[in-house]
Order: sequence, then C-alpha cells, then structure tokens
Amino acid sequence: MLMVNEPTETKSDMPPPRLLITTVGTSLLTNRDDRPWAGWNRADQPLPDESDVDQWLAEADPVTASAETNTLKGLDVQSADRVCFLHFDTPEGRFCSERLQHFYSAVVRCREVTGRSLTALGYEHASFSQRGLKVLVEEVIAAVKRARVGLIEPVLCATGGFKAEIAFLNLIGALLEVEVYYIHEQFREIVRLPRLPLAWDANWVLERRAFFEWIDVEQRPRHEVEDRLQADPGLSPLVEHSEDGSYLNAAGDLLFRAAKEVGPRATWPPAVPRPPDRKNRVSGVEHHRPRGWQAFVKLLCEIDCVSFVRYDPDVYGGARVKLIDGARGSIAVRFGPLGNELPLRVETSARGEAQTMLVRDYIANEIRA
Repeated sequence: MLMVNEPTETKSDMPPPRLLITTVGTSLLTNRDDRPWAGWNRADQPLPDESDVDQWLAEADPVTASAETNTLKGLDVQSADRVCFLHFDTPEGRFCSERLQHFYSAVVRCREVTGRSLTALGYEHASFSQRGLKVLVEEVIAAVKRARVGLIEPVLCATGGFKAEIAFLNLIGALLEVEVYYIHEQFREIVRLPRLPLAWDANWVLERRAFFEWIDVEQRPRHEVEDRLQADPGLSPLVEHSEDGSYLNAAGDLLFRAAKEVGPRATWPPAVPRPPDRKNRVSGVEHHRPRGWQAFVKLLCEIDCVSFVRYDPDVYGGARVKLIDGARGSIAVRFGPLGNELPLRVETSARGEAQTMLVRDYIANEIRA
C-alpha cells in the first residue's frame, strides 16, 4: 500500500507565541443556563465548590461558559501561547480567575497560565478612578513589556471586567500598538481592534517629565499644582483635585507610563541642500540591472534627507532595506527581483538609530508600494 505523508507544519510556518492578557469578570458565576450554580448572587450566596466548577468547565461549551473562554476560543489558544488573567480585587473575581487558570493549564494546556490581582479595583474600593485604573495600566504595560522582551506577541483580550477597564485597555492598545480583541455578550463573532498607526506625541509628555514625576510620587497641595498648571495649562486635563490634594488622574498616569515605554519619537532628519540629480552616484550602465532601477534611484534621490545614493555590492544578505550604520545614517537597499537585484547604499542626514530607522521604514514602504 502506498502511504501518503501528510504535510507537516514547519517551525517557520508556525505563528509566533502570544501572551494573551485577559481581564476577568464574573460571567463564569453569573451567566444563567444549566450550570449547577445558575442564579448565584454575591449578596446572599457562598461561592460554589471549586471542584464542581472545574468539572463543569472542563465539559462546557467555551462559547457560553464565560466571556473569557468565549474570547479565547475565538483566538484559538495554542500550546505555545501564554495567558495572563487580570482579576478584580474581590472574592468572586479571584475565584473566577483561579478557575480559569486551572482550566487553561489542566485542560487546554497552553504554555503558561498566570493570574494577577488588580488591587484597588473592586466594588469596595472608593478610589476606583484614582487608584484602580492606575493599577490596571501598571499591570498591563508591565505584561506587554515582559512579552516583548521575550519576543512574544502581546494581545489584549478586553471582554471581561468593568466597562472602564475595557475602555482603558483600548487606549493602552492604541498607545502601545497592541491588538485588542473582545466579544460582546450578545454576539459570537470576535471583534479585532488592530494596531492603530496613531502619531501621538510622546515627546510632549517626556518634555514635561519633571512635572509628571513630581506629582506622581504623592498627592501634592492643590495651590502648588495650580501654580505649575498656570505655566503649562495643557497639563490641566490630566490632573484631578480633591480635598486632600491634587494628583495625576488615570488618563495622565496612562500617558506618562506609555510615553516612558515608547520613548521619544524620532524627528525627520534635516533636508540636504543638494538637487536630486547631484545625489545620484549610481553608474548609468544598464547591464544586468533590474527593470525600473533608474526610476527607483531617482525616487530615492528625491527624498529630502538623502545625501547620495551609490552602488554597493557589499550590502547583499538580510532584509531588503536595512541599517548599515545608524549613527551615521547609512542604509542598505536592494532593488529588483531575487537573482537580479541592484544593491545600493543610501547615505542620509539622519543621525542615531531611531532617526535612521524612520527613514529606513519610509524607504521600505516605498518599495512595497
């Protein structure tokens, strides 16, 4: 009998591992269906037995079991993925998180499952807007940073929790360029909020770092804060006042933390005072040159920050557009089809890796276009 080998998924074909940062609500307890504890009420009923919940959850339909399992099912959790549950600082929030942790470690068996309590984010905390949302921002940004350091893709699952939690997760996703997913309780289709190419000005925040660090340490006397705000009134929407003093509100805290994580954004390099035709140092001989190379070199020379473009056979290998020397603004570009590429060295007025990468990305987009 002839055996046909099924195609196997190579390591390079596999999707990158993800850290699924998931806020936890109480739908596991409060959804009304055939679950043994249906109709549970926090006001007058004890929490169900843990083993009963684990047994029921192992056999339940993830779509209806809870908001969290519904979203994670839509994301098709893989064995290489990690899941981090962020739960309310309440007994029922902790209970739901622990039962979900057990389910994803014992039944789904993804790579790693962790839980984090959002202290000061619960029904009994009067400082929800002051402290609770700040803790949420702190935990999520820390998780995103850990994922990226470990070359893992962070993903925000914003289905469970308070409405304010979900809104702030959307903001964090936009500021840190992280995809956000959720499923509305009345719908079964997962909604994806892609990475948004927002050009928000982190530099504006970092230029005022002294103020943010000063007020972030502790509540400050209102008159001292108002004196500072008179000199820079644009900061006023990011500050709240109370009888005890003034402090950064949750939006101000989010912007400050996100700006520190993103870092200063590079500015476009200065224009080179040289006409485009004098920047072209590529030989005009067309032997073995890819079709369209002259128009492409002309396009490069018309970029205002480009100093000159020349042929350089030493830039083969690696990405089609890559940094040669970020400090000096040197970029390697290969134009044309594989086997008939034109290797070019593009010198620019950029200085520093961040600024040179800005020009590199612009050229890469021009090639794709």
